[in-house]
Amino acid sequence: KDIVFIKVEQLYPHPDNPRKDVGDVSELAESIKKNGIMQNLTVIPLEALDTKAEEQTPADKISLLSDFHVLIGHRRLAACKKAGIETIPCKIVSNISKREQVSIMLEENMQRNDLTIYEQAQGFQMMLDLGETAESIAEKTGFSTSTVYHRLNIAKLNQEELKKKANDDDFQLSLKDMYALEQIKDIKRRNKVLKDATSSSDLVWRANRAAKEERLKEAEAAVLKLIKAKNIAEAPKNVSYYSDGYERVKEIDLTKELPKEIKVKGDGPFCYVIGYEKIYIMVKKKKEKKVKTAAELKRAEIDKNKKKDIHVKKCKDNALKKFYNLGA
Repeated sequence: KDIVFIKVEQLYPHPDNPRKDVGDVSELAESIKKNGIMQNLTVIPLEALDTKAEEQTPADKISLLSDFHVLIGHRRLAACKKAGIETIPCKIVSNISKREQVSIMLEENMQRNDLTIYEQAQGFQMMLDLGETAESIAEKTGFSTSTVYHRLNIAKLNQEELKKKANDDDFQLSLKDMYALEQIKDIKRRNKVLKDATSSSDLVWRANRAAKEERLKEAEAAVLKLIKAKNIAEAPKNVSYYSDGYERVKEIDLTKELPKEIKVKGDGPFCYVIGYEKIYIMVKKKKEKKVKTAAELKRAEIDKNKKKDIHVKKCKDNALKKFYNLGA
């Protein structure tokens, strides 16, 4: 169909419009009052939201008494309502899939630079959920693939917490901060860092620390797998890498290139200890039989004789004591 006039009361915003806030439309409403609507809206029938494209009613068969969702022109609709306009010029389109609808709205808003970074992120995620790929989104929106990936990572964050930080002028949240969070693989931990951060610089510091801890845990798990494959058990609880009774036979730095195999020399039995950024392979020291010196042997002989003399004297004393007791 060509341009038709539809009552404002029959028009509704598209529920999947990436732009969640149309902003202040006061000036646009005044312009419409004075000059009229300079550009028509593009609308789709309500059934288009839940019906496959090929099963939708063709545009030229749709009654003008039907209700419609706005595909392009959400600000104009809001301004017309504010201006008290009763009918709006519209172009009815149909046989458009949900994916195509979101794509059209994204492209339209991005051409006008109407979307915030967070709205872009939600829009990209919606397209991804509808079957697009990061590459196809980039092709349709004109953004680089890397930017699309960055936006999709933003979409994974807790949106309420993100908005809270973004609206806090003292926090000064930036895109650079968002990229710092991407270092953390675990989404729950990303959100915890975002929530706990007290400022932009604090967020980056927390993100760097969390990412490092994550890498260390991964390295630790990989090394322990190799160690356990050698049937090397964990050291007793009271043993550390500096225990006197144990000797370190291997030291593995978890911050450097990890070994592909664990090799240790000696008879064992070996055990391992987890330290700060390192894992140590330990072996219990064997007790060496101490050979006494001549002086030590002589001293021992003297002590032995002293003990013997004391014992003999004690026996004599006891015998005398017994004798006198009997005589009494």
